[in-house]
Amino acid sequence: FTVSLSILSVLLSEFLPKLLINFKFTRFGYNIFSFFNQRFYVELFYNKYITDGVLKLGGQTSKSLDKGSVELIGPAGLEKLLVHLSSKLNELSTGVVTTYALYTLLGMLFYIAFLFFNLEFDLLYLLIITLALIATHPNEKKV
Repeated sequence: FTVSLSILSVLLSEFLPKLLINFKFTRFGYNIFSFFNQRFYVELFYNKYITDGVLKLGGQTSKSLDKGSVELIGPAGLEKLLVHLSSKLNELSTGVVTTYALYTLLGMLFYIAFLFFNLEFDLLYLLIITLALIATHPNEKKV
């Protein structure tokens, strides 16, 4: 039905433009043209304000989520993590021999616990991630 009316409108406007213009100037033709014009104007309003707004919101959301996830997981996020980790490791360097002895003792105890308890790899990864998060957690400085 829509296709046939579309073909009819193209044929009328191309081959019989005078008939179309004369019909438009009649009262009945004017009412029909006004009705369809207002109908499409409502669709224009709907498309411009509702559909475009939703599409722009979705585009901005997906752009920010994609960019944020790529930055966190990609090279920039890895670089930030390594810089933060190295600065935290640098804070461990106090210049006091007893502190270094404590770090060595803790490392040996961790190694012996790994060999003695024969930890599963999943548990080991969980332990390493937990220790890394504890080590990189910013210290709260009291004034």
